[in-house]
Amino acid sequence: MSSRSLRDEALALAARSHEDSIAALAALVRIPSLTGEEGKAQAYLAALLQELGAETTLAEPDVAKLFERFPQIAQYPTHWQHDLILPYAELPSYAALKDSGLEEVLNYAGRPNLVGIFRGTGGGRSIILNGHIDTVTIEPQVEWTRDPFAATIENGLMYGRGTSDMKGGLMAALMAITYLRRVGAIPRGDIIFQSVVNEEHAGNGTLDLVRRGIRADAAVVLEPTNNTVSVSHPGGLYWQVKVPGRPRSPGARWQDGAQDGVSAIEKLPAVIGALVELEKRYNSVASDDPMEAGRAPFSMVIGKVLGGHYETVTASEATLRGGAYFAPGAGDVVEVMRSFRESIAAANNADPFLKDNPARVEFLHHDDSTRQSPQLPIAVHMCGVLAGRGGKGAVHPGPFCCDMRHLVNQGGIPSIIFGPGTIAQAHKPDEHIALAEYTECIEHLIDFIWAWCNEDAATV
Repeated sequence: MSSRSLRDEALALAARSHEDSIAALAALVRIPSLTGEEGKAQAYLAALLQELGAETTLAEPDVAKLFERFPQIAQYPTHWQHDLILPYAELPSYAALKDSGLEEVLNYAGRPNLVGIFRGTGGGRSIILNGHIDTVTIEPQVEWTRDPFAATIENGLMYGRGTSDMKGGLMAALMAITYLRRVGAIPRGDIIFQSVVNEEHAGNGTLDLVRRGIRADAAVVLEPTNNTVSVSHPGGLYWQVKVPGRPRSPGARWQDGAQDGVSAIEKLPAVIGALVELEKRYNSVASDDPMEAGRAPFSMVIGKVLGGHYETVTASEATLRGGAYFAPGAGDVVEVMRSFRESIAAANNADPFLKDNPARVEFLHHDDSTRQSPQLPIAVHMCGVLAGRGGKGAVHPGPFCCDMRHLVNQGGIPSIIFGPGTIAQAHKPDEHIALAEYTECIEHLIDFIWAWCNEDAATV
């Protein structure tokens, strides 16, 4: 049977097996895999890979080795019940994690990465298909109108935590491999399936696979892009600023005509002003990247304010918390973190109270950005496949941080983001995915994998 006939047979099998593909996704959605509790879902996927004949490995990320190898990028492990609880002023470190006493809950015990390798017949280009199995919490659960783990189907949509972010992408890749294997279509190049832990608020799962030296000629990160192609994404920061005050009751706020009690809340405008000015400064510099046309280079959100304990005493401390996304051209993440510290230092110096009682900026998580050419061979290849199948055969800017940064920046692996679902459904109640988009993605991936992995490796 010819190469094209094998591909066509796999595509035909996928097209008449929509019910099987949907049932496979439903089964995975019904296994809760919140960040920190990924083990059961990983074991389930490992069994499926073994049935398909993959060389299968389950291995927990090594936190000590991650910090040793990638000191500017490695993050503390996170868990949905203990999320972002260990701030850092400059960079996180393994020593600080050990000293914190939080290692009992911030670890990877029972949380392995999963890798399944399907060996090719030889000489073809290899591909990594990468996705994360962990999902965010289902809270606030009262806002769900469907069971978050029932995989309810209504009007062509499947509801459930992780449907779009990103079990849809993971299962689309696995089903594409499944249909190729069922018709005996084994390409020349290797296919490496990766289901990683702790993408949410860490990224250490993929980073550990890079550390272990797992490589391919290119990679597809299966995040939800509505089956479009992206080659770049912003960097990101979760930050907090702790602003001090001096607690006094109304009767003691003024002493001999001079102010003694200072509410930390009174000092928030100076800090907020400094942060807003930082955003304006970044956005005053025009980007040289055509992929960023029409988008702000820097986008900062002040999402939460906490402060005070009692209505009749000046607040002794107030905390601002927020996040920021920044375009690749804004600088690397360590430089952006430094600019935050400098902005808060300037606010402190401009205020007599804060000069002696400085506000402190801390970070809870940081992501580096990724920038690649739209003419990247894997992007051109996937766009050609999509155009030939009636899809959107153009490269789009990536709107969110994801694990592609580790494959590209730390691993040197040319990569794209491509998968079913939409980021608009991520992290929200009643998360869902359009099942037609999911089944289309399976067929797109069959076509892509077969063509990519049967080209000579030297043509990457």
